[in-house]
Amino acid sequence: MGMTGGLVRVSLEEISRLREHPAELPEFLDCGIWAPPNREVRSKGILGWLLKLTPVRIYESDPDAVPPPGAEDGALRPNIDLDKAWEPLHFLLTGTALEGEEPACYLARGGEELVEELDDEESAYSSIRVLTPEQVAAFDRHLLSLTIDELRRRFDVNRMVELRIYAKRRSTKAPTDEDRTLDHLIKTFEDLRTFVRETAASGAGAIAYLT
Repeated sequence: MGMTGGLVRVSLEEISRLREHPAELPEFLDCGIWAPPNREVRSKGILGWLLKLTPVRIYESDPDAVPPPGAEDGALRPNIDLDKAWEPLHFLLTGTALEGEEPACYLARGGEELVEELDDEESAYSSIRVLTPEQVAAFDRHLLSLTIDELRRRFDVNRMVELRIYAKRRSTKAPTDEDRTLDHLIKTFEDLRTFVRETAASGAGAIAYLT
């Protein structure tokens, strides 16, 4: 399925707490999203009788569920979910699969690794790294220094296949899947740059994660 990645904004106070209590990291990375629990739908009449004879169960979100104190129907903590785009984006920033120099490499490496503090049963994350406000600011400056034209020139599918970022060469016919893929990456890059810009402007740090 491939790894997914993203960034979550974090304050200095939260960084200190997470260093001392790493078991809180998975919940922290959920970004405080509350979703109502599901409940089984019990149909009436003939349909309900027939469903009892099968293993099929129908569920719906409980409309009567009350969120816990402080919870909201949305992300409480600013974050950007890059999904699987983090890896080709990292390539556009560094020319590598998982390497590169700081601060360009921060999607995949750099910062303080915290995932090793978790038990294997506690986390599905392969990497959870703290980026300090200073590192976020450096990342911000680097992203701002890049032009869209430059990123488009760096998009080398053959090299990305060699590095196993992509499984195989895409179609060469126009309009190509590669064009759509690159357009998506550029849009995601612009979203990333906005998120990092706002995080740096707030003086916050970030948690960079990979699943």
